[in-house]
Amino acid sequence: MASRAQLSQQRSRLRRDELLAAAIELFAEGGSRAITHRAVAARAGLPSATTTYYFESIDDLIREALGAHIDQWSRDLEALTAVDIEVDASLDDASGFISRIFAVRGPEVAALELAIFLAAARVPELRDNAARSMQALEDLATHVLARVGVHEPGALAASIVTLIIGTALRRQSGLYAEDVEARLLVSAIRALVAAHAIGPEGVDRTLAELREAQQ
Repeated sequence: MASRAQLSQQRSRLRRDELLAAAIELFAEGGSRAITHRAVAARAGLPSATTTYYFESIDDLIREALGAHIDQWSRDLEALTAVDIEVDASLDDASGFISRIFAVRGPEVAALELAIFLAAARVPELRDNAARSMQALEDLATHVLARVGVHEPGALAASIVTLIIGTALRRQSGLYAEDVEARLLVSAIRALVAAHAIGPEGVDRTLAELREAQQ
């Protein structure tokens, strides 16, 4: 049976976690300006003085909320990389697979993830956390590329992640429909994989042939 002190510590951790979750919810709705002591406490359903008990300042609260959220992303990505992922798509026809991901993670989700990552990356104390999340995403990309048969996928993963982040950014503009975005992303990934497969010499040879054809 837990002692009274242990139960008190558990309640304290729970309240703190509730405040951090409430801060992220408010950040999603209105950015850092929406995060105030009163607003966070109200969203968490706690007395208004609770935030000042756990956090010295609003900046403290925002920093810890962003850090906790981005660390959870890293843990989730690392957990996915550690399991035997079933990839039901191939490089020959992956648009449907990407479209399903887009359907679950709409532009608004991508916008929130971008905003949280950029906000965290701007905080010196959280840059290592942001770097860890990027590394975890690259590791997951390496794992998935290996599952679809790409040789030495680690050398390609960073470029794939760059494409994914660029697509997430462009989705915010609504320039293309979601199915078009999916096809464009798959086409760009296929082009990168093809260039990776033929190697630097093959790419140089192809570019030289194109230059000759234009002359």
